[in-house]
Order: sequence, then structure tokens, then C-alpha cells
Amino acid sequence: MSDLFDKLVEGAGQVVSGVDKSGQIQSALGGLRQRLAEADRRRKINQIKQRIRDLQAEEAQSINALSTQVWALYEAGTLTQPELLSLCKGVAGIRAKIKAQEAELRQLQPEQVVPGPASPADAERRCPQCGALVVEGAAFCQSCGARLEEKAPAPVQFCPHCGAQLREGARFCPLCGQAVAQA
Repeated sequence: MSDLFDKLVEGAGQVVSGVDKSGQIQSALGGLRQRLAEADRRRKINQIKQRIRDLQAEEAQSINALSTQVWALYEAGTLTQPELLSLCKGVAGIRAKIKAQEAELRQLQPEQVVPGPASPADAERRCPQCGALVVEGAAFCQSCGARLEEKAPAPVQFCPHCGAQLREGARFCPLCGQAVAQA
């Protein structure tokens, strides 16, 4: 596009030079060329920056898939590389500390209605065939290829007095304290 514009400007420049004795039009055209070149440079910079962001997102997804696979191998007891074993043991130690802190927190806090899984362990899903950790929403195990069954969500219950969401098996509402009938 800038080549076409340059040719147009050159042709116009020849016509204008005969008319423009003081050089004002030539100066304006030069300024216009500079602004167009700068805009083209900024456009190219933004395109490259976007490609870099896209590649960084792809890299993060690949690293996440790699770490999930390594963790599945570690849990299956088939991981043999000492460097990776050391890192996985460190993660396992951190997870144990998290569980200990969550247990301490449960003792200090009254039971609360929390949307979603109560802890990271509740969100983990394992293959019924090989026991490997599988990605949430996966239809097949990435370790053995077995078809994964969909879990039926538990029915949602609400307090008949105030409308607060109840946990399965709750006998009292966590919001209003009223007794609720068991379903």
C-alpha cells in the first residue's frame, strides 16, 4: 500500500513542483510521507506484539499440558527422571501443607456455603481405568485413552424460608438458621 502511495506522491510531486514555487506543498507531502511511514511502522509493531502474545499463550498451554502429564506419571509411579521426581515431590509436599492448612481453617470457621469444589482435591478427577489424573471436562484419558464417564451433578437444594442454596444433606440453613426438611 505504501508503494502505491509513494508512486502517487511522486507523480503528484512532479505536477505540484511546477505550481509550488515556495515549497509549501512539497513540505506538506514530505510530512505526510513521514506520518504514513510512522503509522505503518506502528502497525507492524502491533502485529508482531500480538503474535508474541499469541505464542506466549500457546506456550503456557503447552507447559500446562506437560505438567499435567508429568504429574500423572508421578502419581502412577512410572516417572523415572530424578529431576522431575524431585520437582513432583516438592509439589506433593506443598499440596500436603495446603491440605493441613485447609483442615485447620475448617476447624476455625463455621461451615459456609461455597460455590464450586471445596478444595483442589475435590476438583481432581481420575481415570477409572488407570487412575491417572485427567483434565476437567475431558472425554478420554490422556494416559490410557479410556472413555471417561460424565458425573451427574448433585441436585441443587434451596432453603424454603429464605431461598439460600443448601449443601447436600443440610439439616439447617446456613443463612437464616431455620431447620430444613430432608429430601
